[in-house]
Amino acid sequence: MINVERIISFEMDQNCFLVYGDDKKGILIDPGLDTVKILKAVEDKDVDVLYILLTHSHYDHSFSVGELRGHKKLACSSLCSYNLGKQSRNLSAAFGNPFEYEPADLILADGDILEVGEISIKAIETPGHTDGGMCFLIGDMLFSGDTLFRRTVGRCDFPTGNGDVLVNSIKTKLYSLPDDTAVYPGHGENTTIGYEKKFNMFVT
Repeated sequence: MINVERIISFEMDQNCFLVYGDDKKGILIDPGLDTVKILKAVEDKDVDVLYILLTHSHYDHSFSVGELRGHKKLACSSLCSYNLGKQSRNLSAAFGNPFEYEPADLILADGDILEVGEISIKAIETPGHTDGGMCFLIGDMLFSGDTLFRRTVGRCDFPTGNGDVLVNSIKTKLYSLPDDTAVYPGHGENTTIGYEKKFNMFVT
């Protein structure tokens, strides 16, 4: 059984996800601004976190990487890895807490499969919100970062953002998934692919 714990950073209503199997081996997806809260969740669930995965490099999704990384491996797309090392691209300078992180330990490309204990993670490249955007599919669960939200989509007015590219990513990469695929977004509440295909007016 795959377990999912949502850890909300209320400063920006950002979702970090702790995903783990019954073997207690797991991953963190998008560890954002509340490092203490993330560490407590990992401790409470007694999870051995082996990888940190990033859907994109933005500050509110990557801030805690610096403190959490340690012996954990960081995995993301090549452009996300590059953007982590640029304050202007990870937006940390704009939010008054500039950082530049070292490159990822593992570069993921579209279609790559990462096995962590009982968890099988498929990488899906979804540029648009940023040029290095990526979603992660685990079984029938999609972790969509800031690509797709409930009834809306991610902003495209930040550096490397492109609205047309974002919509194309959603249509070609995400809307091809089964309608009952659960979507765990980077902000806000969960949804499903079928619900978004029916009600999301930003993807036409």
